[in-house]
Amino acid sequence: MLTLVIAFGGPLACGYLVVAARRASAAERLRATPDRRRWRLSGRVRPRLERALLDADVAREPEEAIELWLIGVLGVLMVTVAVAPGMVVLAALAAVLAGPAGLWLARTRRERRFVVALPLALEQVAAEMRGGGTVASAVERLGEGDAAVAPDFRRIHTRTQLGVSLGDALSGWPAEHDAPGVRAAAGAFAVAAALGGRAADAIDGLASSFRHRLDAAAEARSLSSQARLSAVVVGAAPIGYLVFSSLVDPRSVGVLVGTGVGRVCLVVGIALEALAALWIRRIVRTEA
Repeated sequence: MLTLVIAFGGPLACGYLVVAARRASAAERLRATPDRRRWRLSGRVRPRLERALLDADVAREPEEAIELWLIGVLGVLMVTVAVAPGMVVLAALAAVLAGPAGLWLARTRRERRFVVALPLALEQVAAEMRGGGTVASAVERLGEGDAAVAPDFRRIHTRTQLGVSLGDALSGWPAEHDAPGVRAAAGAFAVAAALGGRAADAIDGLASSFRHRLDAAAEARSLSSQARLSAVVVGAAPIGYLVFSSLVDPRSVGVLVGTGVGRVCLVVGIALEALAALWIRRIVRTEA
């Protein structure tokens, strides 16, 4: 009987709700929609998380990011309980640490997008000057776009609107965004604003040098991709083996997390994995 009620009553109820939603006016639905931000992070935590999300190029509010993170943790726990109950503690720990670790690993994503977009911005400024425009007009136009460099040019243009000279506004740019090439770009724009269209070729040359440096860095990454992939595989092999063992023989995981010696081995293994990852990262960054 219950199955028949669900089978026939469910579609009827869905159809009624769809018709009622279509008849409802947009204003009534807007008034009936509650405010999504029912809570707010504290004043100390929110600016740090907002800055971390901005550096990672994540277009989310801090509260929304926290909610998505908690939903992900809950989903991982539900799957782990259904598949491998003995791994619940490890899965919970990994899921909780995945959010902060992801933000830390992606902390330079916005900076990388900015560095890649900077040569194109220089070329656009040079084209604007060849067409009879000025550096100020080019800065204003670039600030209206949606590229990675747009917020910086928008701040520069806002300062000029408040009465600050273009040279002074550009001089503060490297202090705010200490990316490779920003100081040279700010100096080139300041010189171009004083000399006019004759400096367009110099700006194009600077953009070309930036592109050559990016191409060299991309080639170096492609040549080292196999070694980096091998490092990831070797580092992830113990974790993969642990997950595989929990699926094939759950009793082994019980010994690992249920006895004192097993817990010591688990903690030491995880610590050695983290230490090896930091060591390899330091070696790679030193060689770069």
